[in-house]
Amino acid sequence: MYELWSRLVGADRSRAALVREHVRPFAGARVLDLGCGPGELVRYLGDVRYVGVDVSPPYIERARRLYGDRAEFRVGDATRLDDDLHDFDLVLAFGVVHHLDDDLARDFWRGAAAALAPGGRAVGVDPTLAAGQPRLARLVISADRGDRVRSPDAYKRLIASAFGDVRMTVRSDLLRIPYTHCVLEAER
Repeated sequence: MYELWSRLVGADRSRAALVREHVRPFAGARVLDLGCGPGELVRYLGDVRYVGVDVSPPYIERARRLYGDRAEFRVGDATRLDDDLHDFDLVLAFGVVHHLDDDLARDFWRGAAAALAPGGRAVGVDPTLAAGQPRLARLVISADRGDRVRSPDAYKRLIASAFGDVRMTVRSDLLRIPYTHCVLEAER
């Protein structure tokens, strides 16, 4: 159901834009995708060395079936990473933090920072409640399974607990329906 909904609202176009404009992967980059779901980001990343982690065995099973020939997928808790997950050029967290309470979100970002190589970047994307957004966007976002949707500044405060310099962008142009995303970029 999630995948059907994603296709209907334009999530493929959204992922492509986010990767192109915010992730900006380079050939050979080591990419860690926390909360990877069924691994759909792999399609947009090009020639990278990708590891995806998700708590859902069915998502990981599907990801392995679809993309296992070009990526590694693990069942695991993105807030407590395996010891061998380190020295990544990029750590991605698309649609994760709005499922975590503040303490877990801070732990999550600290773990993401620890998984990065010096100079590595983290990119997070979550739905957000922003001033001036359409009522319909608020309604759709409030129906999300994640019950910790925050304001852009609240997301920024959480990631800033692990990263000094954080760039925040609020976007309303990524889906075919009224929806608002907070995009965070931080460098180690």
